[in-house]
Amino acid sequence: MQTHRGDLPYGIRWRRAYALCVGLLGLVVFLNGCSGKRLAANVLGDLLTGDAEIFASDDDPEFIREALPFGLKTLEGLLTSSPNHRGLLLSAAKGFTTYAYLLQEEADRWEAQDRSRARLLRTRVKRLYLRARGYSFRGLELAHPQFEATLRRDQDSAVAQTTKDDAPFLYWAGVSWGGVLSSAPDDLALVSEAPLFAALVRRVLDVNERYEAGAAHEFLITYESSRPGGSAGLAREHFRRALTLTDTPRASLFVALAEGLSIKEQNLDEFRNLLARALAVNPDREPQTRLINATAQRRARWLLGQVPELFLDTDNKEVIP
Repeated sequence: MQTHRGDLPYGIRWRRAYALCVGLLGLVVFLNGCSGKRLAANVLGDLLTGDAEIFASDDDPEFIREALPFGLKTLEGLLTSSPNHRGLLLSAAKGFTTYAYLLQEEADRWEAQDRSRARLLRTRVKRLYLRARGYSFRGLELAHPQFEATLRRDQDSAVAQTTKDDAPFLYWAGVSWGGVLSSAPDDLALVSEAPLFAALVRRVLDVNERYEAGAAHEFLITYESSRPGGSAGLAREHFRRALTLTDTPRASLFVALAEGLSIKEQNLDEFRNLLARALAVNPDREPQTRLINATAQRRARWLLGQVPELFLDTDNKEVIP
């Protein structure tokens, strides 16, 4: 996510499913025949995608960033044997989106020190987001063949056929697609596609507004704050609505409004207030969102250190908590 004015900031959240089962991996290797491999891949896939707490409850974003590549390649290996496994496709979509975001944060931190390194990281980030989008569309096309082609041809018809069961893939398709744009905000072809990924996330509100505690609202805060002609009023309404959907709002919700709208409106007081609320979130209150909160709080601290670069006419540097 780039934080310079005019770029598309992007707050992302996830619940990652991963459990390492070495014995079953061996089974995949030694079983002969495609049907046997597919059966083993399906069994292992069910285990790998059945426990979202292992990564999501961790409080160390760097550790998770380093651990993700092995898990993602494991998922991709299983998908070669079981290409239509819904759980594997969803985990791949989530995992590649998460990994891309963590690398994108790293690129932001390198921007001031080494622009060449930051640029190379963003090129990689874009490819990872595209990979995540591909898995998301593969998931949608299990129930809706040629969904992506239909979406590009007739947006309204494509989204109208989706149901509550499609909410996870709709959400991650939209978020990863938005991530592609956030990694290359000057690509006019990508800018022209923004209404398509927004339509996917808005559909989540129609079919399952409470998916991931209102995560679609959080994404749309960023979208409305950042798109040409976007509505600050709608961004704030999404913020208020997301707050009503949970008793334990994630730190990322406050960061989304601060980074998306407070910077754009040059409202430094609101910016600091929102980030203070993000930092006040207790990551241990909801263990299943510990990683999300740890990542968002790290982002909040970094943003507070960028006040002189993000806001005009201020020499007042914020002390990072």
